[in-house]
Amino acid sequence: MIGDDRLRAVFKILIIFLIMMLVGIYTDKAIDEKSNEPPALPPVNSGQVDPDLPANVEPAPEEGVGALIGKPQEALVKKYGQPTRREPSAYGYTWWVYKSPEHYMLAGVEKSHVVTIFAKGELDTSPFSLGRSASEIFSSRYPETEIVAHANNSYYRFELSEEELNIRPLVPIGDFYAQLYIDQQTGILSGVRFMTADVLLKMKPYELVYEGILPEVPSLGRSAWVHIERGSEAQLADISNFIREKEGLPALFWTPALSSAAKSHSQDMFEANYFGHQSPRFGDVKQRLSKAGLTFEKVDEIINANYPDAPAAMEAWLNAPDERELLLNDTFTSFGAGAYRTHFTQIFTGK
Repeated sequence: MIGDDRLRAVFKILIIFLIMMLVGIYTDKAIDEKSNEPPALPPVNSGQVDPDLPANVEPAPEEGVGALIGKPQEALVKKYGQPTRREPSAYGYTWWVYKSPEHYMLAGVEKSHVVTIFAKGELDTSPFSLGRSASEIFSSRYPETEIVAHANNSYYRFELSEEELNIRPLVPIGDFYAQLYIDQQTGILSGVRFMTADVLLKMKPYELVYEGILPEVPSLGRSAWVHIERGSEAQLADISNFIREKEGLPALFWTPALSSAAKSHSQDMFEANYFGHQSPRFGDVKQRLSKAGLTFEKVDEIINANYPDAPAAMEAWLNAPDERELLLNDTFTSFGAGAYRTHFTQIFTGK
């Protein structure tokens, strides 16, 4: 009996030991599996993104086009009248186009309010002055390489490269932002884009290091893109001729056949995933035009890819020496612009 009791005691101990071993094994396995999961996003106040606005943010302007940001569209109409055209964008707002020999302005209107403005020429873009040298603009304050945007009860940090800092810095203005386009050839401010934090986060024009809840960008079908691309092509034409006329050059004549050829090349680059003047399928610009039944004594083209819209593509061309030379070439007489998604082409011809 005593021996049996001892055996039962030993057996119980073994069972308890085995249970503890099994618990330990499964616990270790659970820990290992958890360690392979991606880390959770840090909370906003973790120190990775400072939730406080910088102390030296420029105050929102009380005058000029920047003062219209966030205002009802009636304020835009009261100041500038009805637009020349209205064109859809890829970011949920509608571009209202205002143009004259003195200025060119695109005002983005969403839900009956102004959410972004792109301006060139003789316009009040306070607190910045178009045509003023960048060295004067930044004499008292140099733009930052890191910009924190506030929206949707979240915080996001954009990082600007050295090139972006010199060509298109971003400056907080009150509770919105100003993107400054610096002409590197002349050193002056050639354009300004004001935008809300929501628009900035939809466009994402710089590297976004930290993401919270991003604003929803509309999901677009082919029909919507067709209208957006037509608007982009008209804007490319507008801005190109506006720049030429400001430089004392004659405006170029819009040629639909060239626009169609330019669009085909933009689409080919986008769909075939390449960037260049030489199409793997259709050849260079002269070969492409020849296949379309078009011949010209002189022809050339400029291309751009992965820009959020036509104004951004135009400002990039102005800062590329070869492309700028073609834009301002006085021997060209006609042109066409073609947009497909985020890819852009302009073809110039002359005698």
